[in-house]
Amino acid sequence: MLKIIAKYWLVIFFTLSFVLVSWPLFLPGFFSHHDDLQVMRIFEMRKCLEDLQIPCRWVPDMGYGNGFPLFNYYSVFPYYLGAILSYILGYLGAAKALFLIPLVAGGVTMYLLARQLWGRLSGITAAALYLFAPYRALDAYVRGAVAESFALALIPLVFYFLLRLIKKPSQRNFLGLSLSSAAFLTTHNIMTLLFVPVIFIWGVLFLWIQKWAHLKTTVFSLLLGFGLASFFLLPAFVETSLVRTDTLTRMDLNFRAHFVTVGQLFFDRSFGYGASIPGPFDSLSFQIGWPHWWLVPAAVVLGLLGWLVKKDFLNKLPARGFILIILLALAFLMSVFMTHNRSAFVWEAIGLLRFFQFPWRFLSLAIFSASLLGGALILILAGRAKKVVLVLIIVSTMALNWSFFKPEHFFPTLTDRKKLSGEMWETQQKASILDYLPKTAYEPQERAPNRPIIVSGQVTLGDFDNRSNRWNFSINVSEKAVVEIPVFDFPVWQVTVNGQKFPYSHDNLMGRVMIDLQPGEYQVAGKLTNTPIRNLGNIITLISLLITGGVAWYGKRQRIFH
Repeated sequence: MLKIIAKYWLVIFFTLSFVLVSWPLFLPGFFSHHDDLQVMRIFEMRKCLEDLQIPCRWVPDMGYGNGFPLFNYYSVFPYYLGAILSYILGYLGAAKALFLIPLVAGGVTMYLLARQLWGRLSGITAAALYLFAPYRALDAYVRGAVAESFALALIPLVFYFLLRLIKKPSQRNFLGLSLSSAAFLTTHNIMTLLFVPVIFIWGVLFLWIQKWAHLKTTVFSLLLGFGLASFFLLPAFVETSLVRTDTLTRMDLNFRAHFVTVGQLFFDRSFGYGASIPGPFDSLSFQIGWPHWWLVPAAVVLGLLGWLVKKDFLNKLPARGFILIILLALAFLMSVFMTHNRSAFVWEAIGLLRFFQFPWRFLSLAIFSASLLGGALILILAGRAKKVVLVLIIVSTMALNWSFFKPEHFFPTLTDRKKLSGEMWETQQKASILDYLPKTAYEPQERAPNRPIIVSGQVTLGDFDNRSNRWNFSINVSEKAVVEIPVFDFPVWQVTVNGQKFPYSHDNLMGRVMIDLQPGEYQVAGKLTNTPIRNLGNIITLISLLITGGVAWYGKRQRIFH
Protein backbone atom coordinates (compact mmCIF):
# COMPACT_ATOMS: atom_id res chain seq x y z
CA MET A 1 0.00 0.00 0.00
CA LEU A 2 2.76 2.42 0.98
CA LYS A 3 4.60 1.59 -2.24
CA ILE A 4 1.48 2.40 -4.29
CA ILE A 5 1.03 5.71 -2.44
CA ALA A 6 4.70 6.57 -2.95
CA LYS A 7 4.46 5.81 -6.66
CA TYR A 8 1.16 7.51 -7.38
CA TRP A 9 1.09 10.23 -4.72
CA LEU A 10 0.71 13.02 -7.27
CA VAL A 11 -2.33 11.34 -8.84
CA ILE A 12 -3.77 10.68 -5.39
CA PHE A 13 -3.24 14.32 -4.36
CA PHE A 14 -4.98 15.74 -7.43
CA THR A 15 -7.81 13.21 -7.28
CA LEU A 16 -8.50 13.97 -3.61
CA SER A 17 -8.28 17.71 -4.27
CA PHE A 18 -10.66 17.55 -7.21
CA VAL A 19 -13.18 15.56 -5.19
CA LEU A 20 -13.04 18.01 -2.27
CA VAL A 21 -13.71 21.08 -4.43
CA SER A 22 -16.30 19.56 -6.78
CA TRP A 23 -18.24 16.80 -4.98
CA PRO A 24 -21.55 18.78 -4.88
CA LEU A 25 -21.59 18.84 -8.67
CA PHE A 26 -22.05 15.07 -8.83
CA LEU A 27 -25.26 15.13 -6.77
CA PRO A 28 -28.63 14.90 -8.56
CA GLY A 29 -30.59 18.03 -9.36
CA PHE A 30 -29.11 21.50 -9.02
CA PHE A 31 -28.05 24.02 -6.38
CA SER A 32 -28.64 27.63 -5.41
CA HIS A 33 -26.36 30.49 -6.48
CA HIS A 34 -26.72 34.20 -7.29
CA ASP A 35 -26.40 34.21 -11.08
CA ASP A 36 -28.89 31.45 -11.73
CA LEU A 37 -28.90 31.90 -15.51
CA GLN A 38 -26.45 29.22 -16.56
CA VAL A 39 -29.14 26.82 -17.80
CA MET A 40 -30.92 29.61 -19.67
CA ARG A 41 -27.75 30.78 -21.38
CA ILE A 42 -26.88 27.25 -22.44
CA PHE A 43 -30.44 26.78 -23.73
CA GLU A 44 -30.23 29.99 -25.76
CA MET A 45 -26.76 29.21 -27.11
CA ARG A 46 -27.97 25.80 -28.23
CA LYS A 47 -30.80 27.51 -30.14
CA CYS A 48 -28.16 29.60 -31.91
CA LEU A 49 -26.21 26.50 -32.91
CA GLU A 50 -29.33 24.76 -34.19
CA ASP A 51 -30.33 27.86 -36.18
CA LEU A 52 -26.74 28.17 -37.49
CA GLN A 53 -26.44 31.62 -35.94
CA ILE A 54 -22.67 31.37 -35.66
CA PRO A 55 -21.29 33.39 -34.04
CA CYS A 56 -24.22 33.72 -31.69
CA ARG A 57 -25.19 37.29 -30.83
CA TRP A 58 -28.96 37.52 -30.31
CA VAL A 59 -31.04 35.26 -28.07
CA PRO A 60 -34.83 35.18 -28.54
CA ASP A 61 -36.24 34.30 -25.12
CA MET A 62 -34.41 36.65 -22.77
CA GLY A 63 -35.21 40.34 -22.44
CA TYR A 64 -38.50 39.09 -20.98
CA GLY A 65 -39.28 37.39 -24.27
CA ASN A 66 -38.40 40.39 -26.48
CA GLY A 67 -34.97 39.11 -27.46
CA PHE A 68 -31.63 40.33 -26.25
CA PRO A 69 -28.13 40.89 -27.75
CA LEU A 70 -26.61 38.81 -24.93
CA PHE A 71 -23.75 37.11 -26.71
CA ASN A 72 -22.75 40.21 -28.63
CA TYR A 73 -21.33 41.37 -25.29
CA TYR A 74 -21.37 38.59 -22.72
CA SER A 75 -18.82 35.78 -22.31
CA VAL A 76 -19.29 33.26 -25.10
CA PHE A 77 -16.61 30.60 -24.76
CA PRO A 78 -18.10 28.73 -21.75
CA TYR A 79 -21.57 28.71 -23.29
CA TYR A 80 -20.46 27.33 -26.67
CA LEU A 81 -18.94 24.51 -24.64
CA GLY A 82 -22.08 24.22 -22.50
CA ALA A 83 -24.37 24.07 -25.53
CA ILE A 84 -22.34 21.21 -27.02
CA LEU A 85 -22.29 19.35 -23.70
CA SER A 86 -26.06 19.77 -23.33
CA TYR A 87 -26.60 17.24 -26.14
CA ILE A 88 -24.91 14.64 -23.95
CA LEU A 89 -25.64 15.76 -20.37
CA GLY A 90 -28.86 17.73 -20.71
CA TYR A 91 -29.12 21.37 -19.66
CA LEU A 92 -28.68 20.93 -15.91
CA GLY A 93 -25.85 18.47 -16.47
CA ALA A 94 -24.13 20.86 -18.87
CA ALA A 95 -24.51 23.72 -16.39
CA LYS A 96 -22.90 21.63 -13.63
CA ALA A 97 -20.12 20.70 -16.06
CA LEU A 98 -19.45 24.42 -16.57
CA PHE A 99 -18.92 24.72 -12.82
CA LEU A 100 -16.83 21.55 -12.64
CA ILE A 101 -14.44 22.17 -15.52
CA PRO A 102 -12.85 25.42 -14.26
CA LEU A 103 -12.74 24.19 -10.65
CA VAL A 104 -10.64 21.22 -11.73
CA ALA A 105 -8.78 22.82 -14.63
CA GLY A 106 -7.58 25.73 -12.48
CA GLY A 107 -5.49 23.38 -10.38
CA VAL A 108 -4.02 21.70 -13.45
CA THR A 109 -3.14 24.93 -15.25
CA MET A 110 -1.58 26.47 -12.14
CA TYR A 111 0.45 23.28 -11.64
CA LEU A 112 1.75 23.51 -15.22
CA LEU A 113 2.72 27.16 -14.81
CA ALA A 114 4.45 26.87 -11.44
CA ARG A 115 6.20 23.64 -12.48
CA GLN A 116 7.52 25.38 -15.58
CA LEU A 117 8.82 28.21 -13.43
CA TRP A 118 10.18 26.39 -10.39
CA GLY A 119 9.82 22.64 -10.66
CA ARG A 120 7.33 19.92 -9.77
CA LEU A 121 7.15 20.46 -6.01
CA SER A 122 6.53 24.17 -6.49
CA GLY A 123 3.85 23.28 -9.04
CA ILE A 124 2.04 21.03 -6.58
CA THR A 125 2.15 23.71 -3.88
CA ALA A 126 0.86 26.46 -6.16
CA ALA A 127 -1.85 24.14 -7.51
CA ALA A 128 -3.09 23.33 -3.99
CA LEU A 129 -3.22 27.01 -3.07
CA TYR A 130 -5.06 27.95 -6.25
CA LEU A 131 -7.46 25.00 -6.09
CA PHE A 132 -8.53 25.84 -2.54
CA ALA A 133 -8.52 29.64 -2.72
CA PRO A 134 -11.77 30.79 -1.03
CA TYR A 135 -12.44 33.26 -3.84
CA ARG A 136 -12.80 30.37 -6.28
CA ALA A 137 -15.38 28.79 -3.97
CA LEU A 138 -17.16 32.14 -3.86
CA ASP A 139 -17.25 32.29 -7.66
CA ALA A 140 -18.55 28.76 -8.09
CA TYR A 141 -20.91 28.07 -5.19
CA VAL A 142 -22.10 31.51 -4.11
CA ARG A 143 -22.03 33.90 -7.05
CA GLY A 144 -22.39 31.24 -9.74
CA ALA A 145 -19.87 33.20 -11.80
CA VAL A 146 -19.16 30.60 -14.48
CA ALA A 147 -17.42 32.99 -16.87
CA GLU A 148 -15.09 34.38 -14.21
CA SER A 149 -14.34 30.84 -13.01
CA PHE A 150 -13.33 29.88 -16.54
CA ALA A 151 -11.14 32.98 -16.82
CA LEU A 152 -9.34 32.09 -13.60
CA ALA A 153 -8.73 28.56 -14.91
CA LEU A 154 -7.48 29.76 -18.29
CA ILE A 155 -5.17 32.58 -17.26
CA PRO A 156 -2.40 30.34 -15.83
CA LEU A 157 -2.47 28.47 -19.15
CA VAL A 158 -1.89 31.71 -21.07
CA PHE A 159 1.10 32.54 -18.84
CA TYR A 160 2.38 28.97 -19.18
CA PHE A 161 2.39 28.93 -22.98
CA LEU A 162 3.73 32.49 -23.13
CA LEU A 163 6.68 31.44 -20.96
CA ARG A 164 7.30 28.26 -22.96
CA LEU A 165 7.10 30.03 -26.32
CA ILE A 166 9.56 32.71 -25.22
CA LYS A 167 11.98 30.05 -24.00
CA LYS A 168 11.55 27.57 -26.85
CA PRO A 169 9.47 28.35 -29.93
CA SER A 170 7.61 25.30 -31.21
CA GLN A 171 4.41 24.54 -33.02
CA ARG A 172 2.83 23.25 -29.78
CA ASN A 173 3.76 26.34 -27.78
CA PHE A 174 2.79 28.73 -30.56
CA LEU A 175 -0.65 27.21 -31.02
CA GLY A 176 -1.06 26.74 -27.28
CA LEU A 177 -0.54 30.45 -26.64
CA SER A 178 -2.82 31.50 -29.52
CA LEU A 179 -5.67 29.17 -28.58
CA SER A 180 -5.46 29.71 -24.81
CA SER A 181 -5.35 33.49 -25.19
CA ALA A 182 -8.31 33.38 -27.62
CA ALA A 183 -10.31 31.28 -25.15
CA PHE A 184 -9.40 33.66 -22.32
CA LEU A 185 -10.30 36.77 -24.33
CA THR A 186 -13.75 35.38 -25.13
CA THR A 187 -14.50 34.30 -21.57
CA HIS A 188 -14.78 37.37 -19.33
CA ASN A 189 -14.42 41.01 -20.35
CA ILE A 190 -13.48 42.28 -16.90
CA MET A 191 -10.81 39.62 -16.37
CA THR A 192 -9.47 40.56 -19.80
CA LEU A 193 -9.09 44.19 -18.73
CA LEU A 194 -7.48 43.11 -15.45
CA PHE A 195 -4.98 40.53 -16.69
CA VAL A 196 -3.90 41.84 -20.10
CA PRO A 197 -1.55 44.43 -18.52
CA VAL A 198 -0.11 41.68 -16.31
CA ILE A 199 0.40 39.44 -19.35
CA PHE A 200 2.22 42.32 -21.06
CA ILE A 201 4.59 42.85 -18.11
CA TRP A 202 5.14 39.10 -17.81
CA GLY A 203 6.00 38.83 -21.51
CA VAL A 204 8.37 41.80 -21.45
CA LEU A 205 10.19 40.40 -18.40
CA PHE A 206 10.85 37.00 -19.92
CA LEU A 207 11.65 38.40 -23.35
CA TRP A 208 14.23 40.61 -21.65
CA ILE A 209 15.64 37.60 -19.81
CA GLN A 210 15.91 35.77 -23.16
CA LYS A 211 17.48 38.88 -24.71
CA TRP A 212 14.44 39.42 -26.99
CA ALA A 213 15.38 36.32 -28.98
CA HIS A 214 11.85 35.27 -29.91
CA LEU A 215 10.00 38.58 -29.89
CA LYS A 216 8.44 38.28 -33.37
CA THR A 217 7.16 34.74 -32.82
CA THR A 218 5.66 35.69 -29.45
CA VAL A 219 3.96 38.82 -30.75
CA PHE A 220 2.60 36.95 -33.78
CA SER A 221 1.13 34.22 -31.54
CA LEU A 222 -0.57 36.77 -29.29
CA LEU A 223 -1.91 38.68 -32.29
CA LEU A 224 -3.26 35.43 -33.71
CA GLY A 225 -5.04 34.81 -30.39
CA PHE A 226 -6.56 38.28 -30.61
CA GLY A 227 -7.58 37.59 -34.19
CA LEU A 228 -9.30 34.35 -33.23
CA ALA A 229 -11.26 36.24 -30.57
CA SER A 230 -12.07 39.26 -32.77
CA PHE A 231 -15.56 38.03 -33.70
CA PHE A 232 -16.44 38.69 -30.06
CA LEU A 233 -13.97 41.32 -28.87
CA LEU A 234 -14.61 43.97 -31.52
CA PRO A 235 -18.40 44.17 -31.12
CA ALA A 236 -18.22 43.69 -27.34
CA PHE A 237 -16.01 46.74 -26.86
CA VAL A 238 -16.83 48.90 -29.90
CA GLU A 239 -20.64 48.54 -29.91
CA THR A 240 -21.21 49.50 -26.29
CA SER A 241 -23.04 52.62 -27.48
CA LEU A 242 -25.88 50.41 -28.79
CA VAL A 243 -26.93 49.23 -25.33
CA ARG A 244 -27.66 50.83 -21.95
CA THR A 245 -24.24 50.36 -20.35
CA ASP A 246 -25.17 52.93 -17.71
CA THR A 247 -27.21 50.18 -16.05
CA LEU A 248 -23.98 48.23 -15.49
CA THR A 249 -22.85 50.93 -13.06
CA ARG A 250 -26.18 51.75 -11.41
CA MET A 251 -26.31 52.33 -7.67
CA ASP A 252 -26.26 48.71 -6.51
CA LEU A 253 -23.41 47.99 -8.96
CA ASN A 254 -21.42 51.15 -8.27
CA PHE A 255 -17.86 50.36 -7.19
CA ARG A 256 -18.08 52.84 -4.30
CA ALA A 257 -20.49 50.52 -2.49
CA HIS A 258 -18.30 47.42 -2.68
CA PHE A 259 -14.89 48.16 -1.20
CA VAL A 260 -13.76 45.70 1.45
CA THR A 261 -11.92 46.15 4.74
CA VAL A 262 -8.54 44.90 5.91
CA GLY A 263 -10.31 42.59 8.34
CA GLN A 264 -12.41 41.05 5.59
CA LEU A 265 -9.34 40.46 3.45
CA PHE A 266 -6.97 39.01 6.02
CA PHE A 267 -8.74 37.91 9.20
CA ASP A 268 -12.44 37.19 8.66
CA ARG A 269 -12.97 33.47 8.10
CA SER A 270 -16.76 33.46 7.83
CA PHE A 271 -18.26 32.23 4.56
CA GLY A 272 -21.81 33.35 3.80
CA TYR A 273 -24.14 33.14 0.83
CA GLY A 274 -25.72 36.60 0.91
CA ALA A 275 -24.97 39.81 -0.97
CA SER A 276 -22.20 42.37 -1.28
CA ILE A 277 -23.48 45.52 0.44
CA PRO A 278 -22.00 48.89 1.47
CA GLY A 279 -19.88 48.75 4.60
CA PRO A 280 -18.10 45.87 6.36
CA PHE A 281 -21.21 43.78 7.01
CA ASP A 282 -21.38 41.78 3.77
CA SER A 283 -22.95 38.39 4.18
CA LEU A 284 -20.41 36.63 1.97
CA SER A 285 -16.65 36.17 2.14
CA PHE A 286 -13.98 38.37 0.58
CA GLN A 287 -10.98 36.75 2.27
CA ILE A 288 -7.72 36.22 0.43
CA GLY A 289 -7.36 32.94 2.28
CA TRP A 290 -5.25 31.17 4.83
CA PRO A 291 -2.40 30.28 4.41
CA HIS A 292 -2.36 32.13 1.07
CA TRP A 293 -1.52 35.60 2.29
CA TRP A 294 0.88 34.31 4.95
CA LEU A 295 3.13 32.98 2.18
CA VAL A 296 3.52 36.32 0.41
CA PRO A 297 5.77 38.02 3.02
CA ALA A 298 7.46 34.68 3.73
CA ALA A 299 8.41 34.26 0.04
CA VAL A 300 9.75 37.83 -0.17
CA VAL A 301 11.85 37.55 3.01
CA LEU A 302 13.26 34.12 2.21
CA GLY A 303 13.75 35.13 -1.40
CA LEU A 304 15.87 38.07 -0.28
CA LEU A 305 17.88 35.81 2.02
CA GLY A 306 18.29 33.25 -0.74
CA TRP A 307 19.62 35.94 -3.05
CA LEU A 308 21.97 37.63 -0.58
CA VAL A 309 22.89 35.13 2.14
CA LYS A 310 24.06 31.51 1.99
CA LYS A 311 22.14 29.28 4.41
CA ASP A 312 21.98 25.50 4.64
CA PHE A 313 18.18 25.48 4.49
CA LEU A 314 18.02 27.86 1.51
CA ASN A 315 18.81 27.41 -2.16
CA LYS A 316 20.81 30.10 -3.91
CA LEU A 317 18.33 32.30 -5.76
CA PRO A 318 19.50 34.12 -8.92
CA ALA A 319 18.73 37.82 -9.26
CA ARG A 320 16.12 37.27 -11.95
CA GLY A 321 14.32 34.81 -9.69
CA PHE A 322 14.15 37.40 -6.93
CA ILE A 323 12.93 40.01 -9.43
CA LEU A 324 10.04 37.74 -10.37
CA ILE A 325 9.17 37.24 -6.69
CA ILE A 326 9.16 41.00 -6.14
CA LEU A 327 6.96 41.59 -9.17
CA LEU A 328 4.49 38.96 -7.99
CA ALA A 329 4.49 40.51 -4.52
CA LEU A 330 3.84 43.93 -6.03
CA ALA A 331 0.96 42.47 -8.06
CA PHE A 332 -0.43 41.02 -4.84
CA LEU A 333 -0.14 44.33 -2.98
CA MET A 334 -1.65 46.25 -5.88
CA SER A 335 -4.60 43.89 -6.11
CA VAL A 336 -5.22 44.11 -2.35
CA PHE A 337 -4.95 47.89 -2.46
CA MET A 338 -7.50 48.08 -5.28
CA THR A 339 -10.08 46.27 -3.15
CA HIS A 340 -9.83 48.86 -0.36
CA ASN A 341 -11.46 52.29 -0.25
CA ARG A 342 -8.03 53.95 -0.05
CA SER A 343 -7.80 53.24 -3.78
CA ALA A 344 -10.95 55.27 -4.53
CA PHE A 345 -8.90 58.02 -6.20
CA VAL A 346 -7.58 55.48 -8.73
CA TRP A 347 -11.10 54.25 -9.48
CA GLU A 348 -12.25 57.84 -9.93
CA ALA A 349 -9.33 58.72 -12.21
CA ILE A 350 -9.64 55.69 -14.53
CA GLY A 351 -13.19 55.75 -15.87
CA LEU A 352 -12.98 52.27 -17.36
CA LEU A 353 -12.66 50.78 -13.88
CA ARG A 354 -16.28 51.57 -13.08
CA PHE A 355 -17.28 48.61 -15.27
CA PHE A 356 -15.46 46.31 -12.84
CA GLN A 357 -18.46 47.03 -10.55
CA PHE A 358 -16.95 45.20 -7.56
CA PRO A 359 -13.45 46.17 -6.36
CA TRP A 360 -13.16 42.76 -4.70
CA ARG A 361 -12.82 41.27 -8.19
CA PHE A 362 -9.14 42.15 -7.81
CA LEU A 363 -8.96 39.15 -5.48
CA SER A 364 -8.53 37.11 -8.68
CA LEU A 365 -5.08 38.64 -9.16
CA ALA A 366 -4.36 38.32 -5.43
CA ILE A 367 -4.93 34.56 -5.36
CA PHE A 368 -3.05 34.11 -8.65
CA SER A 369 0.05 35.89 -7.35
CA ALA A 370 -0.17 34.41 -3.83
CA SER A 371 -0.37 30.88 -5.25
CA LEU A 372 2.73 31.41 -7.38
CA LEU A 373 4.58 32.93 -4.42
CA GLY A 374 3.70 29.86 -2.39
CA GLY A 375 5.34 27.79 -5.11
CA ALA A 376 8.38 30.10 -5.07
CA LEU A 377 8.75 29.52 -1.33
CA ILE A 378 9.25 25.80 -1.95
CA LEU A 379 11.89 26.58 -4.58
CA ILE A 380 13.84 28.72 -2.12
CA LEU A 381 13.86 26.16 0.68
CA ALA A 382 16.37 23.31 0.66
CA GLY A 383 16.79 19.93 2.30
CA ARG A 384 14.37 18.72 4.94
CA ALA A 385 12.85 22.20 5.32
CA LYS A 386 11.48 21.99 1.77
CA LYS A 387 9.55 18.76 2.41
CA VAL A 388 8.26 19.83 5.83
CA VAL A 389 6.99 23.19 4.57
CA LEU A 390 5.53 21.59 1.44
CA VAL A 391 3.43 19.20 3.53
CA LEU A 392 2.42 21.95 5.96
CA ILE A 393 1.27 24.27 3.17
CA ILE A 394 -0.74 21.61 1.34
CA VAL A 395 -2.35 20.11 4.44
CA SER A 396 -3.21 23.49 5.99
CA THR A 397 -4.56 24.81 2.66
CA MET A 398 -6.89 21.86 2.24
CA ALA A 399 -7.91 21.68 5.90
CA LEU A 400 -8.65 25.39 6.24
CA ASN A 401 -10.57 25.86 2.99
CA TRP A 402 -12.21 22.70 1.66
CA SER A 403 -15.39 23.29 3.66
CA PHE A 404 -16.11 26.44 1.63
CA PHE A 405 -16.60 24.41 -1.55
CA LYS A 406 -20.28 23.63 -1.27
CA PRO A 407 -23.54 25.43 -2.11
CA GLU A 408 -26.02 26.67 0.44
CA HIS A 409 -29.01 24.68 -0.83
CA PHE A 410 -29.57 21.60 -2.99
CA PHE A 411 -32.64 20.96 -5.16
CA PRO A 412 -32.32 17.21 -5.82
CA THR A 413 -35.59 16.84 -7.73
CA LEU A 414 -35.02 19.69 -10.17
CA THR A 415 -35.06 18.63 -13.83
CA ASP A 416 -34.49 20.29 -17.19
CA ARG A 417 -38.21 20.40 -17.78
CA LYS A 418 -38.96 22.13 -14.48
CA LYS A 419 -36.11 24.60 -14.91
CA LEU A 420 -37.26 25.61 -18.39
CA SER A 421 -40.98 25.96 -17.81
CA GLY A 422 -43.53 27.80 -15.68
CA GLU A 423 -42.46 30.37 -13.13
CA MET A 424 -38.78 29.36 -13.31
CA TRP A 425 -38.77 29.98 -17.06
CA GLU A 426 -40.33 33.43 -16.68
CA THR A 427 -37.89 34.35 -13.92
CA GLN A 428 -34.96 33.51 -16.18
CA GLN A 429 -36.50 35.40 -19.10
CA LYS A 430 -36.56 38.68 -17.18
CA ALA A 431 -33.39 38.24 -15.12
CA SER A 432 -30.48 40.65 -15.79
CA ILE A 433 -32.63 42.43 -18.35
CA LEU A 434 -30.95 45.79 -17.75
CA ASP A 435 -27.43 44.54 -18.40
CA TYR A 436 -27.48 44.88 -22.19
CA LEU A 437 -30.87 46.40 -22.96
CA PRO A 438 -30.84 48.04 -26.42
CA LYS A 439 -30.70 51.85 -26.24
CA THR A 440 -33.99 52.10 -28.13
CA ALA A 441 -35.82 49.79 -25.72
CA TYR A 442 -37.48 50.27 -22.36
CA GLU A 443 -37.55 47.80 -19.52
CA PRO A 444 -40.69 45.66 -20.02
CA GLN A 445 -42.93 45.10 -17.04
CA GLU A 446 -44.58 41.99 -18.44
CA ARG A 447 -43.59 39.14 -20.69
CA ALA A 448 -43.71 39.73 -24.45
CA PRO A 449 -46.68 38.14 -26.21
CA ASN A 450 -46.00 35.08 -28.33
CA ARG A 451 -47.39 36.67 -31.49
CA PRO A 452 -47.39 40.12 -33.15
CA ILE A 453 -49.53 42.88 -31.63
CA ILE A 454 -52.11 44.59 -33.82
CA VAL A 455 -51.83 48.26 -32.84
CA SER A 456 -54.52 49.34 -35.33
CA GLY A 457 -56.41 47.96 -38.32
CA GLN A 458 -58.08 44.66 -39.07
CA VAL A 459 -55.94 41.63 -39.85
CA THR A 460 -55.81 37.85 -39.74
CA LEU A 461 -52.51 36.51 -38.42
CA GLY A 462 -50.80 33.25 -39.25
CA ASP A 463 -48.33 31.41 -37.03
CA PHE A 464 -45.44 33.43 -35.63
CA ASP A 465 -42.11 31.58 -35.84
CA ASN A 466 -39.53 33.31 -33.63
CA ARG A 467 -36.05 31.80 -33.81
CA SER A 468 -32.67 32.83 -32.42
CA ASN A 469 -31.95 35.58 -34.96
CA ARG A 470 -34.94 35.57 -37.31
CA TRP A 471 -38.70 35.51 -37.30
CA ASN A 472 -41.56 35.30 -39.79
CA PHE A 473 -45.34 35.22 -39.99
CA SER A 474 -48.12 35.49 -42.54
CA ILE A 475 -50.76 38.20 -42.33
CA ASN A 476 -53.93 39.09 -44.23
CA VAL A 477 -54.67 42.83 -43.87
CA SER A 478 -58.25 43.89 -44.61
CA GLU A 479 -57.85 47.45 -43.28
CA LYS A 480 -54.63 49.49 -43.08
CA ALA A 481 -52.76 48.17 -40.06
CA VAL A 482 -49.89 48.95 -37.71
CA VAL A 483 -48.24 45.75 -36.46
CA GLU A 484 -45.79 45.53 -33.56
CA ILE A 485 -43.49 42.50 -33.58
CA PRO A 486 -42.59 41.29 -30.05
CA VAL A 487 -38.86 41.71 -30.68
CA PHE A 488 -36.65 44.57 -29.52
CA ASP A 489 -35.12 46.65 -32.27
CA PHE A 490 -31.34 46.41 -32.49
CA PRO A 491 -28.87 47.13 -35.28
CA VAL A 492 -29.49 45.74 -37.76
CA TRP A 493 -32.83 43.98 -38.24
CA GLN A 494 -33.61 43.51 -41.91
CA VAL A 495 -37.38 43.30 -42.40
CA THR A 496 -38.83 41.90 -45.63
CA VAL A 497 -42.43 41.80 -46.83
CA ASN A 498 -43.10 39.28 -49.58
CA GLY A 499 -39.34 38.96 -50.04
CA GLN A 500 -38.70 42.71 -50.48
CA LYS A 501 -36.88 44.92 -47.97
CA PHE A 502 -39.39 46.93 -46.00
CA PRO A 503 -38.98 49.99 -43.75
CA TYR A 504 -39.79 49.66 -40.08
CA SER A 505 -39.65 51.77 -36.93
CA HIS A 506 -39.47 51.30 -33.16
CA ASP A 507 -41.77 54.21 -32.30
CA ASN A 508 -43.65 52.48 -29.53
CA LEU A 509 -43.46 52.26 -25.76
CA MET A 510 -41.21 49.20 -25.77
CA GLY A 511 -38.78 49.91 -28.60
CA ARG A 512 -40.01 46.89 -30.55
CA VAL A 513 -39.91 46.45 -34.34
CA MET A 514 -43.06 47.97 -35.87
CA ILE A 515 -44.37 48.06 -39.46
CA ASP A 516 -47.27 49.71 -41.35
CA LEU A 517 -49.15 47.55 -43.86
CA GLN A 518 -51.72 48.38 -46.50
CA PRO A 519 -54.56 45.93 -47.26
CA GLY A 520 -53.34 42.70 -48.81
CA GLU A 521 -51.77 39.32 -48.05
CA TYR A 522 -48.17 39.30 -46.89
CA GLN A 523 -45.36 37.06 -45.72
CA VAL A 524 -43.37 39.13 -43.21
CA ALA A 525 -39.88 38.15 -42.07
CA GLY A 526 -37.06 39.65 -40.08
CA LYS A 527 -33.41 38.70 -39.77
CA LEU A 528 -30.67 40.19 -37.61
CA THR A 529 -27.80 41.16 -39.91
CA ASN A 530 -24.30 42.27 -39.06
CA THR A 531 -22.98 45.77 -38.56
CA PRO A 532 -19.66 46.68 -40.22
CA ILE A 533 -17.75 46.08 -36.98
CA ARG A 534 -19.28 42.60 -36.59
CA ASN A 535 -18.40 41.79 -40.18
CA LEU A 536 -14.85 42.99 -39.58
CA GLY A 537 -14.55 40.87 -36.45
CA ASN A 538 -15.91 37.82 -38.27
CA ILE A 539 -13.50 38.29 -41.18
CA ILE A 540 -10.48 38.69 -38.90
CA THR A 541 -11.48 35.55 -36.99
CA LEU A 542 -11.97 33.59 -40.22
CA ILE A 543 -8.55 34.66 -41.51
CA SER A 544 -7.02 33.79 -38.12
CA LEU A 545 -8.63 30.34 -38.23
CA LEU A 546 -7.08 29.75 -41.65
CA ILE A 547 -3.67 30.85 -40.35
CA THR A 548 -4.07 28.61 -37.31
CA GLY A 549 -4.92 25.68 -39.55
CA GLY A 550 -1.93 26.52 -41.73
CA VAL A 551 0.43 26.59 -38.76
CA ALA A 552 -1.02 23.29 -37.50
CA TRP A 553 -0.56 21.61 -40.89
CA TYR A 554 2.49 23.31 -42.35
CA GLY A 555 4.36 23.66 -39.06
CA LYS A 556 4.07 19.96 -38.28
CA ARG A 557 5.28 18.87 -41.68
CA GLN A 558 7.86 21.54 -42.48
CA ARG A 559 9.13 22.03 -38.90
CA ILE A 560 9.00 25.83 -39.25
CA PHE A 561 9.84 26.30 -35.57
CA HIS A 562 13.09 24.32 -35.75
